[in-house]
Amino acid sequence: MPRSVYDTVLVAVVGLLVGSVIWTVTAVAYDDPAAGWPTSSPICPEEGVRVTAGPVNPALGLRAMDLTLVNCGTRAYRVQGYPEIHLYDQDQQRVTGVTVVHGSGGIATVTGFDDPPNPVTLAPGETASAGLLWRNTTTGYGGSASVPYLTVAARSGSLPLLLTPDGGLDLGTTGRLGVGPWRTTGGTR
Repeated sequence: MPRSVYDTVLVAVVGLLVGSVIWTVTAVAYDDPAAGWPTSSPICPEEGVRVTAGPVNPALGLRAMDLTLVNCGTRAYRVQGYPEIHLYDQDQQRVTGVTVVHGSGGIATVTGFDDPPNPVTLAPGETASAGLLWRNTTTGYGGSASVPYLTVAARSGSLPLLLTPDGGLDLGTTGRLGVGPWRTTGGTR
């Protein structure tokens, strides 16, 4: 049965749309060539976990952000302690002059932030979270640190994933970023 011009155009458009969706999904499964780091995306990385950054919560110079660890794999995944965090500038060069500390590091008193870490085992689909805490304080001297990128490794030796928090981390001149321990959230994704 011969195709009409409409049918031919419709098939071509659907083919392009499906092809672009397949290309897009395939593209996020690989390393981000611009960054040189694997990105955290809806595709499950080989390790079986992904990390996402929540929104930055600002309050009178005090900032907080949650990291969510999702076991998107098929086996249980265990973490104990703190995520490994590294900070990167706009040119994706390592930021110097900022110390990443376990717990609040005297930045602020936040319930549970300085509690000792406990082992967390996530079944497939379960989530855990860890918090980041900093002050956007400027003292009038030294350069203010603005961090658009960070890498997060769920545990020591695991693959670090590149995150780009919305708005970045505006660390001011304090030079400190506090990292809370992984905690179960009781949630699934």
